Amino acid sequence: MADCDELAYPTFHGWFSPAFVALLREILDDAIENLEPGQTDLSGRLERFRDVLIVDASIVSLYQDATDVYAATGEDQAGVKLHLTESLSTGLPTRFQTTDAKTQERSQLPTGEWVAGALVLLDLGFYDFWLFDRIDQNDGWFVSRVKDDANFEIVEELRTWRGNSIPLEGESLQDVLDDLQRQEIDARITLSFDRKRGSGVSTTRTFRLVGVLNEDSNEYHLYLTNLARDNYHAPDIAQLYRARWEIELLFKELKSRFGLDEINTTDPYIIEALIIVAALSLLMSRVIVDELRKLDAKRQGSDDDATASSTRLPRRRCSHALERHAHLVQLYLMLDLGYELPNLDELLLWSSRDPNPHRPRLREQVESGEFW
Repeated sequence: MADCDELAYPTFHGWFSPAFVALLREILDDAIENLEPGQTDLSGRLERFRDVLIVDASIVSLYQDATDVYAATGEDQAGVKLHLTESLSTGLPTRFQTTDAKTQERSQLPTGEWVAGALVLLDLGFYDFWLFDRIDQNDGWFVSRVKDDANFEIVEELRTWRGNSIPLEGESLQDVLDDLQRQEIDARITLSFDRKRGSGVSTTRTFRLVGVLNEDSNEYHLYLTNLARDNYHAPDIAQLYRARWEIELLFKELKSRFGLDEINTTDPYIIEALIIVAALSLLMSRVIVDELRKLDAKRQGSDDDATASSTRLPRRRCSHALERHAHLVQLYLMLDLGYELPNLDELLLWSSRDPNPHRPRLREQVESGEFW
């Protein structure tokens, strides 16, 4: 349709103009907000929650020349940090942000009503007493790891032990931690923090400290939470926190399946575009997995056999299959949209043509070149 004599394909990176990247960002934001999830029911320890939200960040290494836009913590290093919140029920991101690698994770996590009814799992990058308070005030729950040097005042023991166990009430954590031999720690502690950021006016909250002894290292894994002991004992809290590993697998999937293990450009727009395309590919793979599970359940003779189908068709195995057969997916999509198959002879001829036909070839240089 163009009014010109010849058309030439641009390079792959040439597709990503700033305007196109802005469009991709809008598409991603819309998909995250409006994409219909598949199976969302949580069971067992998780059934009381609206959802389980896992928060984390991961760094994608870049070429050193990209340091002007995407600086990393190391000298003369570049990297982009992906900030994600993953829904455990759907396997989909509910929040996706990119910054340079030096940006702190906590600064990219908003607080508000989005946590209501949900359990939020946090690693030490989000260790913030004010954040814990905001989650609690917005009717959410949280489980967070505790820093090694944390020294809380213990105000109440929630589990008592027989014999000559060390009493914890009124003690500071670090004063008694090395002397404890019990399998679990379950107590209430106090936290002090600014009521408002930078106000200098402090407030105090009481939360629950849980510890589970690791028999291999003989050290405690410590967690802070606002979950009640009546519903979740100390081993339950440790088990809940194990679900945080799901987001590590999601980052691994983005890098190994969707091309973020190596970004071969220093152009900021192209870097952003490739990350967004990877996120969109992940979202689309989840949609396809959901359809495959429905098809599998139907073939098994039960339209609501979603749980069994999710076992037979794990998400990450499906994404691997989609990666391998993406060219066929695109081909069938093209045909479904009414496009014709390309002429194979012409396609191969075009793909095989040398873009630099006048450049001397090695054999020609050997055959006709001058001797030294």
